[in-house]
Parts: sequence; structure tokens; C-alpha cells
Amino acid sequence: MEKDINNFSLVSVCIACYNAEHYIAEAIKSVLEQTYRNLEIIVCDDHSTDNTLEIVKSFKDHRITIYENPVNLGCSGNYNKSLSYATGVYVKLLCGDDMIAPDCIEKQVNAFEANEGMHIVMVTGGKEIINRQGICLFEKKFPGKGFYEGKKAVRKSIFYGTNLFGEPGLPLMKTEVVRKTDGVGHKYCNDFELSCQVLLHGNLFVLSDVLFKFRILSTSESAKAGWSQAKSVKSYFSFLYGQKVYGISRSLLFWGNSMVNLMTFARNLIFRFMT
Repeated sequence: MEKDINNFSLVSVCIACYNAEHYIAEAIKSVLEQTYRNLEIIVCDDHSTDNTLEIVKSFKDHRITIYENPVNLGCSGNYNKSLSYATGVYVKLLCGDDMIAPDCIEKQVNAFEANEGMHIVMVTGGKEIINRQGICLFEKKFPGKGFYEGKKAVRKSIFYGTNLFGEPGLPLMKTEVVRKTDGVGHKYCNDFELSCQVLLHGNLFVLSDVLFKFRILSTSESAKAGWSQAKSVKSYFSFLYGQKVYGISRSLLFWGNSMVNLMTFARNLIFRFMT
């Protein structure tokens, strides 16, 4: 059921894209088809060399604003640039080859507003892992649901050795809190970096619903990273350990690093046999 846009908070959906001509239309359509209608859709193209921009410009919807980077900023740089344009109360960062479920934003905004006073700064949920053709390979969910104190949620993610909050496209965040962060720049785990910074300022709410489709591609940065991604994640875990405010113990860091090895091994198998 569509919402009367005059009665609901503006949500900014920032679509960061680069050479996404095969998937960008699906990403945009997934936002246009939201049951929650009070949206601004910000497409930030990172100097694509294919037909991505032409496809984006073919959409005629007053909610869409297009920005073109004059030079390629790279993944993290384009994430930061995309988020800088957001004017909504809430913001979602979506990659140009992923999609969100039709009721994703409605359910996430409802979770924010139903828990007013609990200092929620991020709402996340479950996801489908899809292949190049959009076929669901498996589902992945946060190990639990409901309210989590922000710093404890970060420690829980380290315990599992992976980003439990989800890739860009899954979390919905308070824009004013994103503005308080330093942005992202850590290679291969910039989405986790953003979530950790946001959760330093408040709490997490987890929905059990599958709200997001994350596409795995053999040509993606993650696929190419191999074991260097594990090194990058461990480096960021060590950084968080050094930030005493998160309350990460040495034993948790050791356990988390061990789990990173296991998760990277599983990820490499997925990219090898499922993409």
C-alpha cells in the first residue's frame, strides 16, 4: 500500500555506480517500486566509460537527480560523494548492481519511528545473495533480531568475523548521524567502516525480513581481492581494537581474526563456484 508522501519523512537513496550498464536499470527500478514514496533518488556516477549514464537518464521521474563525477574517485570516494548529496531524514547507500525489496524502506522507516526514544541510528535486516542472472543462491541474516546497543553490535560483528550489518543497500541510517562520521576509505570493508562509525553514535535495530539483494560477480572488487580482503578486514579490526570506545578485548580480536580466515575461505569458494 502506497504512503501519502506528505505525511512521511524524506528518505534519500544514494545510488553509487560505475560501469553498471547491465544492472543499473534494475537497481533504479527497485527504488522506484518502493511502497514508501517520499524518496529522493541520487545517482552518482563515478565517470563511467560504458552506457551507465545513458540508461540512468532514460528514467523520467522527478525524484531522480543525477551527478557525474568529472574524474573517477574510486569506490570509497564515490560512496562519500553520493552520501554528501543526501537531504533526507534517513539515507540508504545502494550500489548500482544491487536491489532492494519493494517494502524495504517502508519497513525500515517504520522500525525507526516505532522505536522513537531508543536512539536508533541504523536499521538493517536480511538479504539474498544473487548471481549475475539475479537467481537467489542463498539467504543471509543477522544472528538475532530487535534492539542492539550500537557498540555491542560492532563487537558481535567482530565475533562472527564479518560485516553483519550488510553491504551498501541494506542498512538505512539517520542522515544527521552519517554527517558526524569521517566518511569511508578503508579498502574492501568501507561498508562495514561506515556502519561502525554510525553505531558509535547510537543503537541498531534488526528486522528478520529479507530486504536486499546483493549480487556477486566474478569481476567485482571483492572477487578479485581474494585473501587480500582478509588482510584488509583484520587491519580494520585492529584499528577498532585501538579505539577503546568500542570495548573490544584482545581475546575478541584474536577470535574475530580467526573467523575472518574462515569467512574469507568460504567467500572465495562462493566466488569460484557460484558466480
